[in-house]
Amino acid sequence: MKWKDRLEFVVLLPGADQDRERALPLVAAFAESVGRPCAAGATTANVSALPRALSLAQQISQAAPVERLPHRVSTIAEVFVELGAAQMPEVDQWLRQVAHQLSRGPDLVATLDVYYRHDMKRMATATHLYVHPRTLDYRLRRTRELTGIDPTTTHGIRTLSATVTRVLADK
Repeated sequence: MKWKDRLEFVVLLPGADQDRERALPLVAAFAESVGRPCAAGATTANVSALPRALSLAQQISQAAPVERLPHRVSTIAEVFVELGAAQMPEVDQWLRQVAHQLSRGPDLVATLDVYYRHDMKRMATATHLYVHPRTLDYRLRRTRELTGIDPTTTHGIRTLSATVTRVLADK
């Protein structure tokens, strides 16, 4: 887990990649006890590769969304696009420009985050956001108007989900 001011909490757990779900209650309890938003990153490795695994988990936690109470322990599979973007300043700057365009609309980053986490299911997204489905449609349309990117297309999903993750990682 990593907080904005570089404090870290590192846990070494035996097991395979699917055991990160076992780590989530520990992460959530620790974050709640500290009372600060954080991001959690995880990876697996053999004992001989632990130093590299720690470095990768740190990078993952830096790219992962910061949450008040973590709902996920991110792995490279969830943030590989953001990790790559962070290595290229030009891509990172472009994503920040898209994020700035999104900031001009009503709760667009939060809306897109929930929309993509619910696999673009309108009713589930609207229910989670406590808005009418037409309000969701308006926000998706507003995203397209502000950015020129349709959030329901493959290009839109790739670009906007990376943008949302970058914004949430910076919180």
